[in-house]
Amino acid sequence: MELGQEAPRPRVIILCSPCMGHLIPLVELARRLVTDHGLAATLLFTPATPTPSQEYLAVAAMVPDGIDLVTLPGPPADALPPSASVRECLAHAIVSNIPRAHQIIQSLAASAPIAAMVVDVGFKSASGIAAELGVPVYMYFPSTLTALSLIRQFPELDATITGEFRDATEPIRLPGCMPIMASDLPSPMLADRSSEVYAKFLHGAREYSKVDGFLVNSFPELEPAVVNSVSGLHHQSVHAIGPLVWTRPAVDDKDHECIKWLDRQPSGSVVYVSLGSGGTLTWQQTAELALGLEMSQRRFIWVVKRPDDDPLGCGSFFGARMGVDEEVFDFLPEGFVERTREVGLLVPSWAPQTAILSHSSIGCFITHCGWNSVLEGLLNGIPLIAWPLYAEQRINAAMLEGQLGVATRVKLTDGGLVLKEEVARVITCAMLNGDGETLRKKIHKLQNRALHALSSTGSSVHAVAQLSDLWKSGSWQI
Repeated sequence: MELGQEAPRPRVIILCSPCMGHLIPLVELARRLVTDHGLAATLLFTPATPTPSQEYLAVAAMVPDGIDLVTLPGPPADALPPSASVRECLAHAIVSNIPRAHQIIQSLAASAPIAAMVVDVGFKSASGIAAELGVPVYMYFPSTLTALSLIRQFPELDATITGEFRDATEPIRLPGCMPIMASDLPSPMLADRSSEVYAKFLHGAREYSKVDGFLVNSFPELEPAVVNSVSGLHHQSVHAIGPLVWTRPAVDDKDHECIKWLDRQPSGSVVYVSLGSGGTLTWQQTAELALGLEMSQRRFIWVVKRPDDDPLGCGSFFGARMGVDEEVFDFLPEGFVERTREVGLLVPSWAPQTAILSHSSIGCFITHCGWNSVLEGLLNGIPLIAWPLYAEQRINAAMLEGQLGVATRVKLTDGGLVLKEEVARVITCAMLNGDGETLRKKIHKLQNRALHALSSTGSSVHAVAQLSDLWKSGSWQI
C-alpha cells in the first residue's frame, strides 16, 4: 500500500440463493454493514432461470451505493427438464455456481481482507470456502427462531421419535417454543422416512452444524422465550438481526397504478391479497379465492398469478419472467372481472408490496406467511389473514394466530381447499370491529416492538453492531 493510500475496508461476502425472499433482506443486511459499520460488502446472487424476473430487476435497480451486487450466470434454458421441482432447480443453480463463486471470492481476497462470509440456507455447501480462507462463516436464516430451533434439533428428533412424523398425535415440544403440531411441520418432515425427500432434508439439517453461527431474520421481542433456548445450541452463536425488510420504496412507486388506485380509496377499506413469489394456486382454488373476494363485498388489490395444478411449479416460484404476457385474466370465473371492476384491482404477477402495505387504505393482508411478507405486515400494523402454502409457512401461521394473536388463519376442507365462504368469513373477521379490532390492537403492539428493534437502541441494531465489531477485530478466532 502506497504512502497516504487508504487501507481497503474489510469485506463481507454474502452468498444468496435464487429466492427473492432471501435477496431482499440480504441487501438490507449489506446496507447496514456498509453504511453503519464501515465494512465493504459483495453480494453474490445465483439466479435459477436464464431470464431475470421482474422482482429481481426491481431490487437490483435499487441496491444502495457501496454494495457490489454480482449476478452469477443463470442456467441454460434446457439445463433441467420442465418437470423439475423447485428444490431441483435451486440445488442445480447453487451447485453449478459454487466454482464461479469460489473464483470471485479468491480474487476479492487477493485485493482486500475478507472479514466473514454469510451464506444463506441454500449455500450450506459453500462453507468450505470460508474454511479455506480462514474466516468465519455464518448462515443467514430467513425465518423465525422457532423454525431454526426445529431444524437444528431435527437430527435428534429423528433419532428419538419412532414412527412417521405425520402420524404423531402429540405436538413436538422444543425448549422455549410453542408446541408444533404434526400438520404444521415442513412437508419434507411429513414424507416417508424411507423417502429421498426426507433423507435430503435430514442431511441438510445436519449440515447446519458446519457454520460458526446464525443470523436470523427475527427479533427477541417477537419470540422472547425462544431466544435463550436457541442461543448457544450446539455451541453455535445465534444473532437475531431482524426485521430485515425493504424499507425504502422505489422513487417511482408513487406513480404505480396500485398506489394511484389506493389514493382514491377510503382509509382502511382495502384487502391486499398476495401469496408471494411462489404462491401459485390450483385452478379450482383460484376460482374459490376470486368468488370469496366478490362475496366479501370489500375493496381489494389482488396480485394474481396464472393457476397451475402443480402449485410449486418453478415458473411461479422464481418470479414473473420479463416478456411474458400475464395480463390476460381468462382463467378467472366468468364475469368476475366485469362484476368487480369498480371495487377491485387485479395486478399481474408483481406489485410494489412495501408501498402498498404502508398505504393508509389497506385494511388487512391475505398472505402466504412467507416471513418477509409477515414482517412487512407487522411493521405497518396490518391485520393478517394467514394462508400458508409450503416450507415453514404453516409454523409461521400457527405462531401468528395461536401465540401472537395477530392473524386469522383460513380453514381448509378435508380435500385441502379454502372455499369461497371461508374466504369471505376471514375477511369479515379481519376487517370488522370485534375480531378485527382485537387483531389491530395486538399487531400495533408488535409493530412498536419491531420498530424499537430497529431504533438506535434496539436489539437488531445492537446485534449487527456486535457482529461487525467481531468481524473487524478478528476476535472470533479467540
